[in-house]
Amino acid sequence: MEEIGNNNPAASESFTNIPAPTAEVKVRTMRSDLMSLAATGGGMPRFNKVNVEGLSISRMAADGAGPKKSSKPILVFLIVCVACAVLAAVGWLGYSLFFNKGSAGQQNASQPNSNSGMVAVQTYQPVAVPTSTPFTHASLFKKPVDPTITFSLPQGGAAETANDLQTYDQQVLGVLTAVNKNANFIEIDVKGTDGNDLSIEGLLSEADVEVLGPNFLAAHFNPDATFFAYKDGNDFWPGYVIALRQGENQLLLKGGVQAIESSPKIGNIFLAGTGVASPSGFTDAVIASTTVRVLNFTGTTPASFVYGWFQNYLIISASQNGFAQAIARLQ
Repeated sequence: MEEIGNNNPAASESFTNIPAPTAEVKVRTMRSDLMSLAATGGGMPRFNKVNVEGLSISRMAADGAGPKKSSKPILVFLIVCVACAVLAAVGWLGYSLFFNKGSAGQQNASQPNSNSGMVAVQTYQPVAVPTSTPFTHASLFKKPVDPTITFSLPQGGAAETANDLQTYDQQVLGVLTAVNKNANFIEIDVKGTDGNDLSIEGLLSEADVEVLGPNFLAAHFNPDATFFAYKDGNDFWPGYVIALRQGENQLLLKGGVQAIESSPKIGNIFLAGTGVASPSGFTDAVIASTTVRVLNFTGTTPASFVYGWFQNYLIISASQNGFAQAIARLQ
């Protein structure tokens, strides 16, 4: 007979395949308690021993460590969550520091340090003013006027000099008076001291009728404006037709053009002077089916300052009749 020993593999295998002994479990039920009371005559209940198949002492020992093992995955999960939260916080902190530093650098680049004595750059960007270049005047009127005359400023400009004590208005009146007496609507082509045609900024500046700022005019209107004068009896009433630049919209310029009404130079448009502006201020009116704004002046000779739009033309006139004549020739 072969001896069983530790070195015999078959013997080791046979021992490992022996099932573990059945565990005994003490159980109390209501039925067992009643039976115990009947058997003992009212003594303390006793536990019944029940053999549980498949439950071994070794397995119970292993299961005894179960709660510790089940808590370990939860602990690992919590550690992972905390680590992710820490990483997210570090990442956000780094992101904030990096981009705040970049934006601060841009601000410092655009705004000099106040301690350096330099003026900080404003965020507002002014409208770029086109450079005025010489041009040859072309009338905006589609229908001919009575005559077109040319008036050249003297070398001293409109200012009074030792050789010429006349003002700009007096000079313009002088050339208009020489026109045919039957003419009642005249166009005037004004040349500057350099012989070039004056832009609208130059025309209003020479006449001291800058009811619109030169930057606003240069940015939104063509420089080649049409300067006219309407004759009523022996009086001449000047006016200007200014064309919008291509791509401009008069509706978007409403606020800028309305600044005319607060200009202190409105009364300077009259060549021979006039009375006092009406305390009622500007009122709406309709001239040749066109809505206009009118400011009436009271005096020896009643007069009106009128401005309004016809198509893409802004018309400024010292006479309502002159405004109507300008519209008739723009069609």
